[in-house]
Amino acid sequence: MEEASASPLFLAKLLYAGNAIVMLMYGIYFTLVAICLHYLYNKRSRNWLMLGYLIVSLLVTTVFLAASGKYTELILIESATNPLGIAKLSARLDLAQRAAYSVKIWLADALLIYRLWVVWLGSLMIIMFPCVLFVATIATGIAGVALYYEPNKVQPIVHLGVSFHSCSVALNVLVTVLIAGKLLYQRRLTKDLGEEHGRQYLSLLAVFAESGALYAIVGIIYIPLYATGNNMVLIFAALLEAASGIAPALILLRMALGVAVSRKTQASLSTLKFGNAADREKGFTHSTTTTTGQVSTVPSSHITYVDDNEHRSYSDDSGCGTGNSSSG
Repeated sequence: MEEASASPLFLAKLLYAGNAIVMLMYGIYFTLVAICLHYLYNKRSRNWLMLGYLIVSLLVTTVFLAASGKYTELILIESATNPLGIAKLSARLDLAQRAAYSVKIWLADALLIYRLWVVWLGSLMIIMFPCVLFVATIATGIAGVALYYEPNKVQPIVHLGVSFHSCSVALNVLVTVLIAGKLLYQRRLTKDLGEEHGRQYLSLLAVFAESGALYAIVGIIYIPLYATGNNMVLIFAALLEAASGIAPALILLRMALGVAVSRKTQASLSTLKFGNAADREKGFTHSTTTTTGQVSTVPSSHITYVDDNEHRSYSDDSGCGTGNSSSG
């Protein structure tokens, strides 16, 4: 393992710093969840599935926080006075935080796959491979926890840990690219068409939040550190754990506020795309300026052309250039 000769004091500082990050990020996560719960519970029609998801996620994250905090205390403080007496308890706490962390990752990945399904209007083909990676994440996570108490399975546990994080991060990167790509394409489309509809759903900040990019970015940095045994993994493990809670919380917050991308908004944007493309191709729309200076777009069949010189008006309904006339 890389940096295996690092001093115990340096490792203790990294462990303490990682635990401090976990505590700080939990405060941010808890605030986001509290806001989500407030808006969801006070809605006229409550989404009990979302409320249940938030509560379960909060409980799992709190279990991880408690186990991680107590484990850090045992390693940094009590191990100096009673190293043998805390061995069994520290092992149980380590297992508890690993199990809670795995469940938290599964919850976050499941939400992201659901959002991918929404953004891509229920396309089963699009979510198929992310679902395969999700099943692999569950399998490797369960196997890693099950082998925890096997003293001769240290190396397989490390390999399972690499596989677990690799599958989860690969899933998140893939889903992030698919969601962000779809939303950015629609953002460019609405910009080209000069449409304001859907802009609140397609800002760059919205794309970042909707795609769960935060976890994917941290995960890409974390995996090589974990695989090579770099001691900085203690810091990035805390950041990854925090991102696995904050990224879903941002998505749920947008859903609670009613500004998240939904199947309805996606369907309307798709209709906008095809409707404007057909109109441009057939020449069925014209821009006209009203007396107030506003530009409006109306079908050409409803436009009346007025010749100021001959005081004639022509309507496109006839299909030819003739109409009522009056002489001055």
